[in-house]
Amino acid sequence: MSESTAPNPYAAPTSNLQEVPNSQVPTIADALSRGYDFSIGDLISEAWQRVKGTKGIIFGGFLVFYVVMLVATTVIGAIFGVLGLVAETSVTGMIVGQLIVSVLASALTYPFLAGINMVGIRRAADQPISFNDVFSGLSLFVPLLITALLMSVLVYVGTLLFIIPGIYLGVAYMLAMPLVIERGLSPWQALETSRKAISQHWFKVFGLFLLLGIIMAISMIPLGIGLVWTLPLFIISMGVLYRTIFGVLPPSK
Repeated sequence: MSESTAPNPYAAPTSNLQEVPNSQVPTIADALSRGYDFSIGDLISEAWQRVKGTKGIIFGGFLVFYVVMLVATTVIGAIFGVLGLVAETSVTGMIVGQLIVSVLASALTYPFLAGINMVGIRRAADQPISFNDVFSGLSLFVPLLITALLMSVLVYVGTLLFIIPGIYLGVAYMLAMPLVIERGLSPWQALETSRKAISQHWFKVFGLFLLLGIIMAISMIPLGIGLVWTLPLFIISMGVLYRTIFGVLPPSK
């Protein structure tokens, strides 16, 4: 048996997922045109085998995310209160004001969430990961902020339109943020690329995230201890899905 065909005992477990070697990462146009497919069970199984060594980084990233969220919500709420944009005497005013505060605060924290997603993507591609990856979105803060605002507004509007369009867009835009970081797409390009790609297998992707959500919900029953494993599982599963669709470029040196 030649050296090129000899099995590698240290290689990651194989699955039915479509693999894209880093040396042959497709362009966005190629990724959308060639199509893809995956097995939900195989994808989650592969992600599970990659959880080890990521828990501290991912949980540290979520700690940063929630601290920033708390600060942003407090500051924006205070500013709106000072400017009188939240009418405390009106129930409608309070609801609209809180909704605006929530959308703006969420948008400000999305660069950190995108950084956490990049940890999962790097892990899925067997690339080195570190806690610094959590902050990888800060250099693209403005385009990520615009992406987050567009996504939030479109999903909210879709939800108001009989809910179903909001659910569709909420799933379809799941990979928009990492596309801004990993491929350098503009906000609208990232949103449309994510939507077009996920729409090829929307129901299967929806089933993947529904199953992951159920797994996380069950893991929270014993005082949330199970989240130590299931939260990284969710993030890495997103990374494996991203890699399956788009491939992952080698990290810049």
